[in-house]
Amino acid sequence: MALTTDDFAAFFDGDPEDDEDVSLGDVLDELAVDVDVDSVEAVRDVRERS
Repeated sequence: MALTTDDFAAFFDGDPEDDEDVSLGDVLDELAVDVDVDSVEAVRDVRERS
């Protein structure tokens, strides 16, 4: 089986639900989750549970 550019054509078409005026970085920033974790404390908790 061989793949050609025609096989990927559906992935290159625009999505009507996308707002083309908003940059990808801004969209990803909206989806990002800011997590503040003390990794040392998290490791200690895991070790204490084991």
